[in-house]
Amino acid sequence: FISVQPAYALKAVKGDITTNTTWSEDIILTGAVFVRAPATLTIQPGVTVWGTEGILACVVVERGAKINAVGTEDKPIVFTSAADNPGRGDWGGLILNGYATINVTGGIKEGEGETGVFGCEGSDCNDADNSGTLKYVRVEYAGDQITPDDEFNGIAFQGVGSGTTVEYLQSHSAQDDAIEFFGGTVNAKYVIATDADDDFYDWTDGWRGKVQFILVKCGETGGDNGIEADNWGTDHNALPRSNPTIYN
Repeated sequence: FISVQPAYALKAVKGDITTNTTWSEDIILTGAVFVRAPATLTIQPGVTVWGTEGILACVVVERGAKINAVGTEDKPIVFTSAADNPGRGDWGGLILNGYATINVTGGIKEGEGETGVFGCEGSDCNDADNSGTLKYVRVEYAGDQITPDDEFNGIAFQGVGSGTTVEYLQSHSAQDDAIEFFGGTVNAKYVIATDADDDFYDWTDGWRGKVQFILVKCGETGGDNGIEADNWGTDHNALPRSNPTIYN
């Protein structure tokens, strides 16, 4: 499927969201958007968020902030490319950061592409942390390249806690991984990963969540592993160890 940009003018958004904000109309990202704590970004059913090509447009949810993107079966929320002929890597992607534990030294890590810190130390740690709700959400044509060795994923869960709700989620035509879990304890149900250029489900940094009812469908080109499973690249015994439960 290819989303077709509407003929009417779109609301342009970039920069920081610092107060509770609702998107009830279609949006075009003209740069990176950071949802800053303690703000909540709410996206109404049926809204399409268009990412401008070639400028690392993305939506990043900071630790302590939330996104409530709750679509419906008939009116999903779609993050997609604004290009006339969309393809993998046109724009950045969707990134959630949380206060759940990860296994890197010091407990805190900087996300790829300067997408904020995630993880925790000391009393900040909360494996039940809540970054909001994603339900009936599709992310398309993401994974813009940051450097020759670094690029966004379709959807990244970075230190996200189990209080976050993720159901009926699809990542389609990502340039890098479709969905990647960087530590944390977030769970997900009814998840589809299609046409990624690299891996479809990837985890590292001590992810211990649960995923039920998942599907992988390769495209005609690209695609690497259905699952790439790591603990931490330089220390396979780092604690907490990656130990997800995946079924159906």
